[in-house]
Amino acid sequence: MPVEPEQIGDLVYVPHPDYPYPFPVERPPHFWMTEQTGRLGDVIERYFQGERLSADDLLVIKAYLQQYLERVMLTADARRDRLLQQLATLRTRREIERFADDIADFGVEPF
Repeated sequence: MPVEPEQIGDLVYVPHPDYPYPFPVERPPHFWMTEQTGRLGDVIERYFQGERLSADDLLVIKAYLQQYLERVMLTADARRDRLLQQLATLRTRREIERFADDIADFGVEPF
């Protein structure tokens, strides 16, 4: 049965069997590798390369992380609402890196 694409903001995701979510949840988070426009992949590549990210790049990464945090299973001590509030305040590539390191403590590995 083909899986329908899901559009979230400007990004379009189609789940891929090589990137399954490891836990059964009602709406699993989408992984960056399953985004179909190519826009997210380009931004993530620049992020991984340590390149400077534009304001638009940061918005794309934050949109990705938002859908991820809204859907991902978290450890019991995590406060999803606080993490989403913190995400909204991020303004630089370095802040995104620190945030990704911090959320790893709650079992979240979006990259």
